[in-house]
Amino acid sequence: MRKLYSYKDLEVSVADETEVTFSVELISDGNIISTTVNIPQLPPEEDPVIEDAGSAPIGKGKDLRGDTTVVFSDIINLIPQEDTIEIHYKVNGQLVVAHKNPKSEEVRPLVLLLIKFTAS
Repeated sequence: MRKLYSYKDLEVSVADETEVTFSVELISDGNIISTTVNIPQLPPEEDPVIEDAGSAPIGKGKDLRGDTTVVFSDIINLIPQEDTIEIHYKVNGQLVVAHKNPKSEEVRPLVLLLIKFTAS
């Protein structure tokens, strides 16, 4: 059974009219990642998917309030000499979570972020 790393009760403050961008930054080498950002007001087929590293616009601050934004990553690191898997998750360039796990603990981790967007 693959290990799930959950990061709950995350809060990010953004102004109502601020365009929000979610980013995935690969810190360790050799990562293959698929990250889905579930935006509450969108149908699932319209949720942005970030393959490996990159960014996706997810809406304005005021539109993200009320419900939890769920982010899910499926990660694998294929380089044998890499001992650690490290990924940084950011909103508008600011670090929200730095995930890090030794490969001895889990080679194919699943990462779940539960984010509430609050008014700034």
